[in-house]
Amino acid sequence: MGMLYRRKKRDPITQALLEFGPWWMKYYDHGRPVYQSTEKTEKREASAVLKRAEGKVLDGQREGPMIYRTRFEDLVDGLKQEYALKGRKTWDRREYNLDRLKPVFGGMRVRAITTDKLQEFIAKRLQEGAAAASVNRDLDCLHRMMVIGSRQTPPKVGRIPHFPKLAEHNVREGFLEHDEFLSIRGAAPDHLKVAMTIGYYTGMRLREIISERGLRWDQVKLEEGSIRLSSSETKTKTPRVIYMADDFLLVMKKAREIQVRDFPSCPYVCHRNGQPFSNLKVAWNTACKRVGVMGKTFHDLRRTGVRNLIRAGVPETVAMKISGHKTRSVFDRYNITSEDDLREAAKRLNRYIQEKKVTLSVTPEILEEESREDGESQPIDIWRRGRDLNSRMGYPISGFQDRHVRPLRHPSVCNIRCDLNGFAW
Repeated sequence: MGMLYRRKKRDPITQALLEFGPWWMKYYDHGRPVYQSTEKTEKREASAVLKRAEGKVLDGQREGPMIYRTRFEDLVDGLKQEYALKGRKTWDRREYNLDRLKPVFGGMRVRAITTDKLQEFIAKRLQEGAAAASVNRDLDCLHRMMVIGSRQTPPKVGRIPHFPKLAEHNVREGFLEHDEFLSIRGAAPDHLKVAMTIGYYTGMRLREIISERGLRWDQVKLEEGSIRLSSSETKTKTPRVIYMADDFLLVMKKAREIQVRDFPSCPYVCHRNGQPFSNLKVAWNTACKRVGVMGKTFHDLRRTGVRNLIRAGVPETVAMKISGHKTRSVFDRYNITSEDDLREAAKRLNRYIQEKKVTLSVTPEILEEESREDGESQPIDIWRRGRDLNSRMGYPISGFQDRHVRPLRHPSVCNIRCDLNGFAW
């Protein structure tokens, strides 16, 4: 059983012990005593807090003192440990997010991080000119830290607050047509030519192509025309096999010939004078400027590769394995529809309708003759061309009464017959 008590201090004048501050509680967790403040000054409210704490101990969900002492820096250590255990390669991006979170939440207790504090952080970042997507990535980092803390034993985070998110309107939708790709590749230096060709035909990620972790010749099998990536060499931890043909294969063979002749000790497919490189923005922008194609990025080649695979009739599941997309939602973002695709869809629809269209080369007289041979048609004696709102009788054929339409009463209408298409003559 637990108990409630208040701290005491000695009065300097009377030397008597006086109670002060909120009520504290003492309860047992697997035989170990736990002392914790209820943060309540009313004993009735403090008693309710004690009962909840004892109930959580019985359910195995105790919120220990660690929840009240955990600070922002403790959650950073948990996030860093998770990245190390799972071998993730994007810690540099998390450090970028943490540099923006620390000035606001550094040294703060986790229990003090509320939705109001998060909204203040959003307002501050927007005043600094940050984009909505950048702010959302910072919040994602903090949310992940709190989730990791809540899953530990004992938990470091008791309750995760609501994380507001901003609407993102900066999703890129650029891609390159084939003539634009050939123009830029023709104006690019040799080390960029190879990287562009790989990105255009496979949709591979930039970091899978260049840098020290990029594509190496031991992953390329020219004799069978394939590129093989192991699970440790991909972002999604999924092995991939990509086959090469025609222009793609010719470029790779030429790059291998130059590498063996000039840089025999270089293991990288994309290199600059035998050394790996991790930045190609300057060379890319220079090549685009030479041919007058502005506003394009190297990542547009990835979107283009995905779109070309779909245009070529490759099943989407196969295209996802080639490009390395693991989820359908992200793949759909890369499978961009251009105006040419919409124009081609309209042409296909028109061709389909033309094939299905049937033209009858008959006259109304022939139709009327055929209808007489088949049998007597039913006279239309319950409808009229003009409608009246003063109907007082129903229709014997349907069984329903329509008070908005008066039936025909003119005797000439009884001789009207219908052709096969339902038109009256």
